[in-house]
Amino acid sequence: MGLVPDGNVNPFARLTRQGVVGMFKSTGSRDPDVLFATKEHLLAQPKQMKLLGVVLLVGGAFLTITFILAIAGVPFMIFGWWLRRFANGNINAVEAGYADYMAVAA
Repeated sequence: MGLVPDGNVNPFARLTRQGVVGMFKSTGSRDPDVLFATKEHLLAQPKQMKLLGVVLLVGGAFLTITFILAIAGVPFMIFGWWLRRFANGNINAVEAGYADYMAVAA
């Protein structure tokens, strides 16, 4: 799943719906506040990665406009696009896992 010893999620670990449901089950609680806090904890890194992807896309576009630095700008843009896509997939997995767990918990 990508958990490291201190309980944080590895930022480059792909989250799955089943894995997220397992994380919610591991809280041992059905309290909506606890589950929402867990969801927000799981969403923190993908949201940061999504923002970083935007920054890389904009920075890469700026570097590409200068033509001389296009050699660095194009890889920045490609990595920024990939990072946003990856983060969106993790965000969707967390949202779907949360919805599944809340449907079962209700």
